[in-house]
Amino acid sequence: MRFQLTRGIGALLLVVSAAGMAIAADSSAAPPQELPLLSIEDFQYVGAFRLPSQKYGASDLNFSQGPIAFNPERQSLFIVGHAHQQAIAEFAIPELVDSTVLTELNTVGDPIRPFAAILNRASSGNPEGNNRIGGMLYVSGPDGPELLVNAYEYYDAPGDNTVSMLVVRDADNLAESDVDGYFVVQGRPGHTAGWMSPIPEQWRSDLGGDFLTGSSSGIPIMSRTSVGPTAFVFNPRDIVGKKSVSTPISTTKLLDFSLAHRLHDDLSNESRKNDLWNHLSRAVYGIIVPGTRTYATFGHSGGNESGVGYKIVQDNGRRTGGYSSFVVKDNYHYFWLWDVNDLARVRAGEIESYDVRPYEYGIFKTPFEGSTHRLGGGTFDPATGRIYLTAQKADRLQGRYANPPVVMAFKAPSK
Repeated sequence: MRFQLTRGIGALLLVVSAAGMAIAADSSAAPPQELPLLSIEDFQYVGAFRLPSQKYGASDLNFSQGPIAFNPERQSLFIVGHAHQQAIAEFAIPELVDSTVLTELNTVGDPIRPFAAILNRASSGNPEGNNRIGGMLYVSGPDGPELLVNAYEYYDAPGDNTVSMLVVRDADNLAESDVDGYFVVQGRPGHTAGWMSPIPEQWRSDLGGDFLTGSSSGIPIMSRTSVGPTAFVFNPRDIVGKKSVSTPISTTKLLDFSLAHRLHDDLSNESRKNDLWNHLSRAVYGIIVPGTRTYATFGHSGGNESGVGYKIVQDNGRRTGGYSSFVVKDNYHYFWLWDVNDLARVRAGEIESYDVRPYEYGIFKTPFEGSTHRLGGGTFDPATGRIYLTAQKADRLQGRYANPPVVMAFKAPSK
């Protein structure tokens, strides 16, 4: 779906609960507070596809960290390539294959747009040395499609960075488009500079806007991040199609956890009882599923059983350079599901953004995990209800040093 900056229309949704019960929800009439909550079993795997390892333009997909954005005009994905270049390319989505065997999956063809680097092309330069892309959003503006990009500095030791958002003015011309920014976004980069996703029509009044941007800890310097997934409402109209952008970009905080008010106190899991959030936890995508009151966040975690240590020797004899689980295999894809009613209560001033807790969370069983057991990014196609997620370094069959991600699709309840 192209995210039009216009008012949407309600629709009849059929939501299938974990118990198998069909729930009809008229999104144009049903009070959003009464919409159903989803369980992780409601997110059904519907197929996956492979990405090539060879170089196209400025980069390739080996060592890609995996942020993606859906383009409904071409049924394609924008994806960030190798971590060193942080360049963006666009690939057409092939036919999904519902298989858990890597060699049975289709592989995308040559890119629609080869990799182009953008982080140092901003109209303001790159004053804070942003060198990672946290998320992207394809938006249809009055002058054509634009690509919003959230970026941050990987190792912001002082925690004093303030700018994070860019806009590629011509999403159909990554290599030559003007790139405007960097813009200040209220909330600071360690809390906002990750995924972006649409707010369903039925929730826009209660939440105060059209889109969410979010992030979490799981990158260096935890004190500058949210120690748990976030949700900030923002309006792309403040940027898209604007020759002059006023900053800071206004946001409304719905979910956020400072170090002082973190999601869980036992970040090293010394108790061996913390399976909620620790030093290894990171969310990489969040979406309010239309026709429900579920804000679903996906990412990875580890150390639930063995605990978490800093620069330790793991059970395989390897010494690590940062936080890691004591047992190598004690790492997994993870999910956290939140009740949007709680987010609305935060906006109403009834509770604080750090008072909210997920109603369901745990290991997210996926068919392709890769050697790192990490998800890289996600995006949503409202027309099909598909959530696309990237599994980092999950394809090791294209060469000795090749390790592009695998793109998996999960079906959320839809029209």
